[in-house]
Amino acid sequence: MKIFLKTVVTATVCLLAFPAMAQEQEIQRALIQRDQQSAEFAARVRGQDTTALEQLHARQLRDATLPSNPDPAIARQLEGYQRQKAADERVLAFPPPVVRSPEAPGSKPLPFPGGERKGIDPVPPQGS
Repeated sequence: MKIFLKTVVTATVCLLAFPAMAQEQEIQRALIQRDQQSAEFAARVRGQDTTALEQLHARQLRDATLPSNPDPAIARQLEGYQRQKAADERVLAFPPPVVRSPEAPGSKPLPFPGGERKGIDPVPPQGS
């Protein structure tokens, strides 16, 4: 009778824990998808091609469905690490800064059209 009772209790606990684990996996998958959508949106705003990014995201979602460890307790602890690792694979690359050539020292402003007018003293630029 004791063995039967242990078996029933174990089976009941397993059946109750299974939906919770499945729900947790769906939550993790939804978090990863949301992060991927944000990355794709940012890439489109910057005008980048998103085909390589979409392929990376498909691979990440496929890998997210696989358990990271056979032990469910350890796998649950590694979920945050998996999500961070997936985010780190997307490199945020900004375009190079715009470099403007400095004005040549001693360059004079262009003259007025039609030449200088008589009787008007030009105002020298500040700092000269």
